[in-house]
This record gives sequence, C-alpha cells and structure tokens, in this order.
Amino acid sequence: MSIETVPDAHTADQAVRARRLRRIGLALFAVPVIAAAFGLFGPRTDRVQDSVGGYVLALDYPRASRSSIVTPFVLTVTKSGGFGDDPVVVRIDRAFLDHLDFQNWYPNPSAESSDGEQTVYEFDPPAGDTLRVSLDARTGPNQGFSSRTYAVALRGDDTPVAEVTFRTTFWP
Repeated sequence: MSIETVPDAHTADQAVRARRLRRIGLALFAVPVIAAAFGLFGPRTDRVQDSVGGYVLALDYPRASRSSIVTPFVLTVTKSGGFGDDPVVVRIDRAFLDHLDFQNWYPNPSAESSDGEQTVYEFDPPAGDTLRVSLDARTGPNQGFSSRTYAVALRGDDTPVAEVTFRTTFWP
C-alpha cells in the first residue's frame, strides 16, 4: 500500500477557478478592513435639537459605536430666563442606556428613577440659562449588533416639554 504525498495535478481550468476563488475570498476579507480604516464601524457622532416654549434641548449622541469605545453623550438644556428653583428632569430610553458601561455623569443627577422603559434623571437647576450634562461611558463589552431609534425627553410638571429622537448603531 502506498500513500501519495503529492496531490494530483490540476487542469488549467481548475487552476484558473481556484485562483479566482482565492481572489474573491481576499476581496471579501478586505471589505471590512477597508471599512474600518475609514471609520465606518464608529465612533461617529451627530446632533439633534428641539425647542419648545422657551426651552431648547440639544443632544450630541453616537450615531455608531462598537464594544469598549468611548460613547459621547452630551445633553444641553437651555431655558431663557433661567430655571429658577425647578429641577431639570430628563427621561432617557433605558434600552439605550443598557448598551453602555457607565463611568459617571457630569454633573451628577440629584435623583434617579426608572419606570422600566425609561430612566428618569433629575438635575439641580444651574445658576445660569444652560445646563450641560455629559455622560462618561463606553459601549459595553460583548454587545451584539443593534440599530434602533431612542428618545430623550425634557419634562416639566410631569408633562413633556421637548423631546428628541436619535438612531444609534452598535457594532459588535
């Protein structure tokens, strides 16, 4: 019994076909590498804004992010004439926050609660006309692909004052 150590020779057509398949495989491998080099997989940011009744709610948010990447999230609330003694109440979709690995809010909220679908943060009123809140967070590890629309609402006297919606894509 003999064991062959040299494979059978390919015909010219088989060699051409094998070379084409290798080239297609290399091209398919190159697509995500090139996309990542151009920043397609994040992080990318965008801004949305709503103004109602003297309030302006602006949000700088991640359009795309991936696991363990810093996720910029800056909420700016402006009220002409100032906030007085009233706290600033913000509702954020909990589904968005579940994708994040929190470090801290700057400034920290004075109260926090949840109704299951949204997390409610209450901030002390600032001295001037503008409250700027920044979240120090990263996209949590082991995130699967997700792309959906979330909402952030500014509340006053238990009624919505201004609301913005935004879409974020989380890449694995």
